[in-house]
Amino acid sequence: MYNYRCDNCGAYLDPGERCTCSRTHEKNLQMVGELFAEDQDGQMTLKEARENGTYTRLRRMEDYPSV
Repeated sequence: MYNYRCDNCGAYLDPGERCTCSRTHEKNLQMVGELFAEDQDGQMTLKEARENGTYTRLRRMEDYPSV
């Protein structure tokens, strides 16, 4: 019995098989970079929301006018 495992993610592999976890991770990071932008205070917002004027960050209860 073979005991091949990926050093990064721990997946069990067949003999000669190569794990794609590092490539998948790089693709995911690229997609996040394409979708999100970081504000000056470090908050992540959707680029589409910023471009279209829709702001998705939740406000504090104190910021709402009293009823």
